[in-house]
Amino acid sequence: MALSTDIGTPHLRPARAPAPLEVEEIVSLRGLEQLQGEWRWLWTRCPTATTYQRPEWLLPWYRSAGTSFSPRPPWVVTLRSEGRLVGLAPLAIREEDGARVVRLLGEGSAEHLDVLMDPLLAPHGVRTLFDWLARNGELWDTCVFEQLREDSPLLHTPVPEGWGEHIEARDVCPRTGLHHYRRVLWHGPARKV
Repeated sequence: MALSTDIGTPHLRPARAPAPLEVEEIVSLRGLEQLQGEWRWLWTRCPTATTYQRPEWLLPWYRSAGTSFSPRPPWVVTLRSEGRLVGLAPLAIREEDGARVVRLLGEGSAEHLDVLMDPLLAPHGVRTLFDWLARNGELWDTCVFEQLREDSPLLHTPVPEGWGEHIEARDVCPRTGLHHYRRVLWHGPARKV
């Protein structure tokens, strides 16, 4: 009996599900400094990343302005997949008018800010970040992400159920001519934006 083979049909393998993302928080300058090599490697993997997201810029900024930006320690969230750094959210919590506000480090002195996410995992990574923020909701009241570019994953990733948001185009960057965007997020009742 002869076997017939159909060489015109490609052998399809099921798509491999992405490995779960492990979330860690870094709450010291020393912890950030120890991350520099992996941080640089992640920065090179992100085609839209700016100089202001590099450790060579953000660490000196934090050393000189970080404590005036927020007297609390940094609140940096890292995401790992199979041990490899695939996401970094450089955050801090500031007290503003009696509210605890999560902001991106570097605000005010950079042209564009954002999280660093491996491009293959960006939407999934930001959803994981939002889920982590939701699990730690007792620590903050509002997230205010300023100076975002139009293509920022922080700008476009849907928020968890029950969260509120407000997005607006802000000033125009004088160097690039592009708008900065602002996204305000909160959990629970509406917050003053």
